[in-house]
Amino acid sequence: MFDLRPHLLHRRTLGALLEPLRPHVAQALRQLEAQGHSRERLERVALALASPARADVALAYHHGLLETRGAELPASFIRLGFLLARGPERGFNRLLALRGRLAIDTHPGVLTAAARLLNRWGPEHGLSWLEVAARLVPEAQGELLTALVKADLRPFSAEGYDLQFEPFASHRASWRVDYLRGLAANLSSDYLLSGFRLLAAHGLKDSLGTRLPSASGPVPEECLGALFVHLLPETSGHSELASLWSLCGELPGFAEVLSSTPWTSLTPAAAYALVKLLNTLGWDDTVERPVRLRWWSVARRLLPPLLLRLSHTPASHQQRCVEMMCRLVALGETPWEIPAYLVTSTLVLAERICRPPFSRENRLSYVLEALVKHPDAQVRERFLAAPERGFLRFDDCCAREDLAILAGMGMEWLVEHDVRMVLDAFESCPETLARTARLLGTLWKHEALPLLTEFARHPLVREDPFQLPPARMAALLREHCVDGVESPLPRKARLALENNRELSPGQWARALRIASAQRTRLRLQVLARSVMERLRGRMRADTRDTRVRHALQMANLVHHNRRALRRLLARYFEGERDFIVRHPVSRAWFERHPRVEQAKWLEGLMLRREVPGMGEVTLSLEQDTLEALRLGTHVGSCLGLNGLCDYSAAAVVLDVNKRVLYARDTRGLVLARQLLAISDDDTLVPFKVYPESCPQPLQSVFLDYDLAFAETLGLPLSDGIEEPEVENVLSTHFWHDGAWELTPPAIRRGGEA
Repeated sequence: MFDLRPHLLHRRTLGALLEPLRPHVAQALRQLEAQGHSRERLERVALALASPARADVALAYHHGLLETRGAELPASFIRLGFLLARGPERGFNRLLALRGRLAIDTHPGVLTAAARLLNRWGPEHGLSWLEVAARLVPEAQGELLTALVKADLRPFSAEGYDLQFEPFASHRASWRVDYLRGLAANLSSDYLLSGFRLLAAHGLKDSLGTRLPSASGPVPEECLGALFVHLLPETSGHSELASLWSLCGELPGFAEVLSSTPWTSLTPAAAYALVKLLNTLGWDDTVERPVRLRWWSVARRLLPPLLLRLSHTPASHQQRCVEMMCRLVALGETPWEIPAYLVTSTLVLAERICRPPFSRENRLSYVLEALVKHPDAQVRERFLAAPERGFLRFDDCCAREDLAILAGMGMEWLVEHDVRMVLDAFESCPETLARTARLLGTLWKHEALPLLTEFARHPLVREDPFQLPPARMAALLREHCVDGVESPLPRKARLALENNRELSPGQWARALRIASAQRTRLRLQVLARSVMERLRGRMRADTRDTRVRHALQMANLVHHNRRALRRLLARYFEGERDFIVRHPVSRAWFERHPRVEQAKWLEGLMLRREVPGMGEVTLSLEQDTLEALRLGTHVGSCLGLNGLCDYSAAAVVLDVNKRVLYARDTRGLVLARQLLAISDDDTLVPFKVYPESCPQPLQSVFLDYDLAFAETLGLPLSDGIEEPEVENVLSTHFWHDGAWELTPPAIRRGGEA
């Protein structure tokens, strides 16, 4: 069998093949006309066949081209012309006119991109874009046509394409696609070019295509450029600049608001917080435009009083003021869908706490959110007028973000349960309220709400014990004032009741007055005890011990390693302090690592040093399980209570190949800590020393310990260039954040000075 197809594709061979059939042309054309083909087009075919120049028949039929040059065109160009067959007849002439300016004959990539574009978009739109491409330099022609195909857009007009964009294409290849997507979204070229000018002016490579608004608008380029420079100490400014540009098109009047805002009167941190507040208007791409415009109307009403408040706020606390507004107004389940009073309440709260001696960090607004947003005006007024002591105590409670989250959850449930009790406590015993709220937040919601219902039925809560007959009151207090619940009666009155001695009416009235003032504290202590009993379950734990309370809370909060940790704690409270070491899986690990001497590894060394500014410091491996479990809480890291990696703290006490090294002062307080581990290949792996603010002299002492301990164990010390694998023994999850890099950076780079 002989394949004729390669020969048929060649124009000369095809002509020779068809030459014997020329006498039958008239008959063939009549049959084609009878089958419905256009007479006008068939007549052009006849003229082409009769032409001495032998014009190309296909071009004559489809495009009316009877000129001699049609027979001289490359086959690839003619095939490109076939894609115009369904378009206007003059389409091929337009394509032919572009041949000299488009690099179709010399750049196969241009030919391929042009073919794909004509095939997808058709002659009408495709030819227009080929004409635009012909105005570009050859290198850019293929880039434009390829970008049109790559952008996967519906066909749109090429009229809006502005050649002023071309210089920006060299900054980032994807910008061409961004520009085309903007034009396809009916955004004006002037608006799009303003965005690229801003990015290019500051050397940014950010994308505009991911933040295209639904409309164009004026852009205050000078204002945004100055704002970008002002924000540099706080942020690289990439997404912020692009987002603000997008909102200038999306929101009517946004450009005017940007221009009228006194950005440089704010600290860079506060200005950045305000930018993030405004950018929340464009975060959710699923929000429909009418809803976004409604949000914008709220934001426009909010900005003047907020800026006025900031003008009276110390520079140190401006950022906190803005972040409070963002937290309470722009975030949450219903962002910007707020009651009218919330802005006023937030500004009043800001006036109270956005100043020294309060913290600069914005965590307090989250903890107090349920009170600030409470629908009862009397509740809000009483809360906002409360003594400063309550706000200060809660500010202290929010020193760590993870613990503030727990307190915020507890406060939300408490306010929903009994807001009057919360207000009483905020005014009279804020420390107890904060501790109880944080403890309550340790529970899950399905645990906390039933417990609060049961709490409401407690005898000391259901009725006022200090309005009862003395005998009944004494019995209640005697029964329930145990395990951390303190009797509010003065000592003299308590002894008189217990010994059946009489007190004068005045003495008794005074005792009841003092006790009544502590009634709210009493009830919160009862609630705290109920929470601890819920956390303890059937374990025989002494909840008066701080370490025990911490362990029980962590065991309830962790997701991973939870079951193993609860089993360990149950055995610990039963007195089996060596449960982990005796566990068969732990013994098997030591058998697989005979180089690790069990006694030396578990006992460790003790190192005492004088550290400048700290006095005598002692480093030793922690031997108590509950104290080792606090390795993250002591230093405020993500391994602490409710931390992102709290499961790793559980892994440390579950696995025999992991140990905690504490540095303590002469009072026994933890100054810093380090996690040590044995890797799969028997190297001693020291992890980073925490807290991150640990001074260098103390870190040097940790390094001395690690070197001495490695020598005692007879194991090499990992220097952190690579991350040795550390096995999970009894745990299932452990966050390996990399070994401590002991080698100086210059040596790691190859000895450069």
